[in-house]
Amino acid sequence: MPISTKLTRALGITHPLIQGGMHYVGYAPLVAAVGNAGAIGCITALTQPSPEALQKEIRACKALSTKPFGVNLTLLPMLQPPNYDAFAQVVEDEMASGQLRMIETAGHFKGLEPFVIRFKAAGAFVIHKCVTIRHAKSAEKVGVDMISMDGFDCAGHPGEADIGNWVLFAKAARELKIPFVASGGCADGKQLAAAIAMGAEGMNMGTRFMATVEAPIHDNIKQALVDGDEHSTTLLMRSMRNTERVYKNQAALKVLEIEKEHPGDFSKIGHILSGDNYRRAFQETGDVEEGVWSAGTVMGLIDSVVTCQELCDNIVSEAEEVITGRLANSVTLVSDDVSSVDPPKITPHCKWPRVLHYTVIDNFMEKRIPHRQAHIRLAEEFMQAGKLVMKGARGDLIFRSREDAFDFVSLDPYVKYGIVTDYAVREWSMLESAAQLRPT
Repeated sequence: MPISTKLTRALGITHPLIQGGMHYVGYAPLVAAVGNAGAIGCITALTQPSPEALQKEIRACKALSTKPFGVNLTLLPMLQPPNYDAFAQVVEDEMASGQLRMIETAGHFKGLEPFVIRFKAAGAFVIHKCVTIRHAKSAEKVGVDMISMDGFDCAGHPGEADIGNWVLFAKAARELKIPFVASGGCADGKQLAAAIAMGAEGMNMGTRFMATVEAPIHDNIKQALVDGDEHSTTLLMRSMRNTERVYKNQAALKVLEIEKEHPGDFSKIGHILSGDNYRRAFQETGDVEEGVWSAGTVMGLIDSVVTCQELCDNIVSEAEEVITGRLANSVTLVSDDVSSVDPPKITPHCKWPRVLHYTVIDNFMEKRIPHRQAHIRLAEEFMQAGKLVMKGARGDLIFRSREDAFDFVSLDPYVKYGIVTDYAVREWSMLESAAQLRPT
C-alpha cells in the first residue's frame, strides 16, 4: 500500500521521496527515472552552463516522462555569481505545463524572499533546504511551503552548527508551523519510517540516488559509493566557515593539508576545488581520486547499484513493514485496571506457542516484492483463524502450535519461490519474549 503524506498529496506523487539537487548528477535522465518510479527528482539548475541550457534540460525531462519533477536553485554568494534572475525566469516559463511543480531552494544570496514570491506566483511548491531550526523559521516567514531539514550527516554543505538529524528532526516537529522532510544520511525504509514517526513528511536523498543505474555519472564513482562506508568522507573549508562534506580521496586530503597550513585562504586551494575537476571525474574519466566531490556518510548504507524503481519500491516496502509490523506490534493494549490483570503463570510445564523463524536470501527486500501481498494475506487468514498468535519484534511469526507453523510454511509464497532458504520452529519462552522486547 502507498504511504500518503503531505508531500505526496501536494505534488501528486506516489512515494514520499525526493531526489535533491546535486552538481553534475541532477540531469534529465535521472530526474525522469525518479519520477517514473513514483518519487520526485530535481534538475540542478546551476550545473547547467546557462539559462538556455537549463531550459533545454527541463524540456528533455518532459520528453522522457509525464510525471511531476522539480528544479533545484541554490542561491549562494560566489566570486562570479550566475545570473540568478535569468535562471529563475526559465523556471517560471517552464512551469506553465504543470509538470514542473516543485522548486528546491537553498542559500539566500541577495535574499530568498523575492525568489519565493516569484516561484509561488507561478504555481510552484517551494521546498527550502535548511541546516538549523533558526534558518527554517526564517524561510517559513518568507512563505516557503515546506522545509528540507538537512542534518550534519549530509553531503555537501552541512553548515557550521553540526546538528545531527536525531535532534534536528524532533525539534523541527516541535517548532515549525509548516511541514518538513528529512534530509541528510537517508537511504532505506527504516529511516523513512523513523522520519515519519518523528514528524517528517518524507525523505530527501542525494548520495543514495547517485548509486543508481540511471544516475548519469561514471560507473567508477558509483562503485566508490558502494565500496565506501560512513568513514569515507571528510570535511573541508572549516576554517572559512563554508564547510563541505566530500568523498575522502587524495584531492580532498591535499586540500586538508593546505588548509591546515593556510587557514581561511581560499586562493591556496581553489585550483583543486575547481568545478571542472568535479565534472571531469563524474562525466569523463571516472577517476575517484580526481577533484573534490560531495558525498555523504550514507555510503555506510549503500551496498549495491539498483534502478530508481527498485530503490524507491524497496524503501517504501521496508517502511510499510516497519510501520505495520514492528511498530504496530510494539504497542500492547492493557486494562486500565491493572489490579484486575492476572500475572502470567510461569511453571516448568507451561505449554508455550511456537516461533517460526526464516532464513532468507541476501537480496530478500528486492525479491519478495512480487509475493509480499500474498504472504501478508496468508498471515491475516491464519490470524483470523486463531492459528497465528502475533508477529515477533524481530519479524518472526508466533503460532498457536507446531502444526499451525508447518501448515503456514507449506502455503507461504516466500518458501515456494525460494526467497526463504531455511526455517526453524521452536518453543516460544518467556526468555524469548523478553529478548524480543530489547532494542535490536
